[in-house]
Amino acid sequence: MLRNSSQSYGRVARALHWLCALAVIAALVFIELKGNFPKGDPVRGGLSYAHIQAGLIVLLLVVPRLAWRLGNPPPGITPRPSPLMKLLAHAGHWALYALMLALPILGIAFIQARGGEVALFGLALPAMLAPDPAFGRQLKDAHELLGNVLLWLSILHAAAAVWHHRFVKDDTLTRLIGPLR
Repeated sequence: MLRNSSQSYGRVARALHWLCALAVIAALVFIELKGNFPKGDPVRGGLSYAHIQAGLIVLLLVVPRLAWRLGNPPPGITPRPSPLMKLLAHAGHWALYALMLALPILGIAFIQARGGEVALFGLALPAMLAPDPAFGRQLKDAHELLGNVLLWLSILHAAAAVWHHRFVKDDTLTRLIGPLR
């Protein structure tokens, strides 16, 4: 089943969710590992490159994911959550979407504002900004701050799914991954 049903997410939604999750995790891991190497070390440069590529992949995946989400309502949760839980879940999901859009765009912008070029696997992206190192530093600070927000919101998102499965005993998690034995 490609499309979402009333009981579970379809294959497309599941694939886009997990591909986005893997790309976000990769971007976070690469940037965290980068700090373990001194400036000028080729491994540090490679990790920076990998971080940028993962971030660009997130951007490429989140656009169709949002389009699919808007055209395929998510399945309902059984038993139905309280209005507050539903509100918190919706706010968390839309915040994750916003961050998956904003972070790559901020990353591209700060690199370009610092005079650098951004390329996806060798294909240069068009310049959005003229070089402005001071503005680039502000954009980088915003990118790093929102990256930390994404990290903690992702952890909270995963923990909430497990909490719903183990303690609330609803089908929040199984709608996305199938029945657990």
